[in-house]
Amino acid sequence: MKKLLIISVLSLLFGTACTSADRNANLGAISLVSEKLVASPNDNRNYLTMTLDNGIEVILVSDPSVEKSAAALSVGVGFLQDPITQQGLAHYLEHMLFLGTERFPDTNGYSDFMSENGGMHNAYTWTNITNYMFKVNNDAYDEALERFSDFFKGPMLYPQYADKEKNAVNAEWSMRKESDYSGQFRLARKMLGGHPANRFMIGNTQTLSDKPNSNLHKETVAFYKKYYSANIMKVAMISNESIAQMANKAKKHFATIENKNIEKPKIKAKIDFSKLAKKRVHYKSNEDVKQLKLDFTIENNQHQFALKPNYFITYLLSNEMQGSPAQVLKEQGLISQLTAHASPNIYGNYGSLLVDIDLTDKGLKNRELIVATVMQYIDLIKREGIDSKYFDEIRTSLNNQFLFLEKGDEFGYVSNLAARMQDYPIKNVINAPYYYSKFDKSAIEKVLTQLSSEHLRVWYIGKDEPADSELQFYDGEYKITGIPAEEIVSWQSPSQFALQLPSVNKLLPESFAIKTNPEQAQKGVQKVYDESGLSIWHAPSERFTHQPKGSLDIYINAPDVISDINTKVAYSLWTDLFAIAQSKLQTEAVIGGMSLNLLQNVGLVLNVSGFTDKQPLLLAQALNGLRVEVSEVEFQQAVDRYRRAVINQGQQLPMHQVFGKYSKLVKSGNYDPNSLIDSAQKMSLKEFYAIQEQLLTHNQIRVFAFGNYNQGDLLGIATAVRQALPKRKKLTEYAKVQYWLPKEGETYVLQEDTELADAAVIDVAVHPIPGFAQKAAASVLARHLRNHIFETLRTEEQLAYMVGATTATIGDYSGIGIYIQTPVKDVQAIQARFDDYKQQYAKVLDELSNESFLQLKNAVMVSLKETPKNLGDEITPLINDWYKENFNFDSKELLIAGLETLTLADVQNYYRQTMLNAKAARLNVQMRGQKFKDKPFAQLPNQMRLSSVKDFYQRITFQK
Repeated sequence: MKKLLIISVLSLLFGTACTSADRNANLGAISLVSEKLVASPNDNRNYLTMTLDNGIEVILVSDPSVEKSAAALSVGVGFLQDPITQQGLAHYLEHMLFLGTERFPDTNGYSDFMSENGGMHNAYTWTNITNYMFKVNNDAYDEALERFSDFFKGPMLYPQYADKEKNAVNAEWSMRKESDYSGQFRLARKMLGGHPANRFMIGNTQTLSDKPNSNLHKETVAFYKKYYSANIMKVAMISNESIAQMANKAKKHFATIENKNIEKPKIKAKIDFSKLAKKRVHYKSNEDVKQLKLDFTIENNQHQFALKPNYFITYLLSNEMQGSPAQVLKEQGLISQLTAHASPNIYGNYGSLLVDIDLTDKGLKNRELIVATVMQYIDLIKREGIDSKYFDEIRTSLNNQFLFLEKGDEFGYVSNLAARMQDYPIKNVINAPYYYSKFDKSAIEKVLTQLSSEHLRVWYIGKDEPADSELQFYDGEYKITGIPAEEIVSWQSPSQFALQLPSVNKLLPESFAIKTNPEQAQKGVQKVYDESGLSIWHAPSERFTHQPKGSLDIYINAPDVISDINTKVAYSLWTDLFAIAQSKLQTEAVIGGMSLNLLQNVGLVLNVSGFTDKQPLLLAQALNGLRVEVSEVEFQQAVDRYRRAVINQGQQLPMHQVFGKYSKLVKSGNYDPNSLIDSAQKMSLKEFYAIQEQLLTHNQIRVFAFGNYNQGDLLGIATAVRQALPKRKKLTEYAKVQYWLPKEGETYVLQEDTELADAAVIDVAVHPIPGFAQKAAASVLARHLRNHIFETLRTEEQLAYMVGATTATIGDYSGIGIYIQTPVKDVQAIQARFDDYKQQYAKVLDELSNESFLQLKNAVMVSLKETPKNLGDEITPLINDWYKENFNFDSKELLIAGLETLTLADVQNYYRQTMLNAKAARLNVQMRGQKFKDKPFAQLPNQMRLSSVKDFYQRITFQK
């Protein structure tokens, strides 16, 4: 492993305080804070921490293998610091910073630069942080840093753009105001009374406005001048450059940010628990859910990250072993899921420890019993559960994860590092989630003392909950009552269930032996077993042969689901019931560094992944439980969950709904929501078992094994599959999803009303010629188009928060689509604007210089040629081809080849053959929000209006 540059030399060069990465730290050491930055032993990147003269702490990550460089800067200020007169100001300022600086005054300059150089950028505002990040081609890194850092030196904060960005913020709020999660979080904070967390965090045109003694622009400038100080900023950078080169860039671009020497904002206000706790919150949800939540407000103990008292407790509360609340309550048919998690600083100086529970109808009638059971289990933990054996198990699990920690995307990595730098000592920002230094009984006891009625709110969440109040800013109704004293006293009684603490996990790996080598990997994907309808393909990892991990997809393929709605519904019920039946096994697997999932495809896919040592044991147990056997009550509970899940799709963001409708239309095997619900409600348990038997005995089975497996392992998989499944009665032909065959002259329109307020449209035009050359043209066109339409319709015209362009891959064909979700225009007006915009953009594309085109093309090429960061990246193109029976495994290479010969004229012609072609096949989906229910849908020339998915299938043909 290459060593880092000597710290003292860098100190002389840059005048900074630095530290190198330590990959040999004793993970079991008692010291709570490392002397050096701790990186995973699996991480071969070079690291350096430094503090610039102006006080900014920086982490530098040098990785010669990356094709794109990235950076993030976090500021230790968030919506908790919003002035009460301008709620949402921190978020609004985040938006305003992107609209030009003194040195780069063009409001579109930053986004144009990123688009032309393969970049992406974003930002977010949360309780105590505002975080900005970008990723860009390596050769554009220096200029990107120059533009990016200028946000924090001389932003224009144009007053003339105030209304435009207010409207953008307002559209973002409008998009989320019907969200049950957002509404509940708002109510949770409202109940804190005078605490600063009781703020409207997003903001809208009402809260962000000029008021007596409060001018929005002046307060925005004042907020920036007060809080955007170098000494509460953190920077993370990653590049292919050397540490010395990166250190020079860090100083060049960030050292001149002004240090105002402010104290990092801290919240000190106390919560009045006499008013907050012992409350029952009835929340009337927009989605059809049956939920129960135990919400404990705890003191912020983020500083105890190395002692992990919250993790210890939630680990015990979430376990699925015999005697746990999850196990006993599921056994009684009261719940379908129970999870626990903690957010230690969500309210600033306070946090939250939540127990989330999904109820059955029976559980809905016994909520007090369920709450009592959880409270009684917490009491059991207090009495008997603070045991070092659980610490040993947790630490082993976390250590294993850290020892073999995989790389992620550069964009997300720097974003996470910059965020963690606000919460943890800089030396622990990488290992903080995995570092469990020692067993500290007192730290656990301190949290457990807060898990009492004195800190508790119990949430009853569902469509039929009583309500006497409405939320401000969100579509939510609620009622708050006190929890009766006698009910609280009853929690002290012995439980009627045999509660017990978890037993030892048997799936923790004991060996990390490597079973493949680079020579094997260079051979690519090989068919290693083929006998009587069971075939196995294997591909060792080429880039990560040191990882003792692997992924298995065991695909039980059968054609019935494509043509039979009952089969599709039964498979959905099957995966749900399997997850509940195997929840204990799945929990053990996660602790052991593995995952287990049963997924739908054209048949079912059993996926097992993670460390390979104990995979044979996990696979054997999963296969033996593949055929689910349930009672009539359990089956009807699954039907109810399925029905509500289908209904709740109508509560998704309208933008998500139009994409969902579009996706269902273009490929076979999909059905309309009402038909799915009708099928589920009519299905008997006998019919469900018959469909189970049909799949298990009429199929062919294919296995894709990727990673750390030898021939013995693969033969063992074949044996395990044959032994677990019943004898096959019929070998079926391999069935694949089919895609719409677009034909010139076809214009299909699906128009539906949504229960939500906003309108949404996606308008897709398909190129008449299939092939990878066309797909390559679409990828370059979309990169340019999405940036231009965003700047035009969002930034300049303030029509929406979500607006953009996308490529549309429909089997062998490709298309280009534009989309929007808007609170300000109805679908007819939006479609009219789209039609005008297409002509407007055509002129922009015609004037595009070849130099700009080559930049765009290079940006797409760099993205396609990026080396895999992890096993998941490496397997994705291979397994996608495998499912499509492309055993050449060359789809990615063919797309790259199409891109290499692409010209500007090809892209311009592609646009003319799609968006400007009146004969191009077209698919248009319109969702009319309640705000526009009295407005007409848009009518397209020669359109064929669709009444359903089935209607579409009957009109079209599918690709062969």
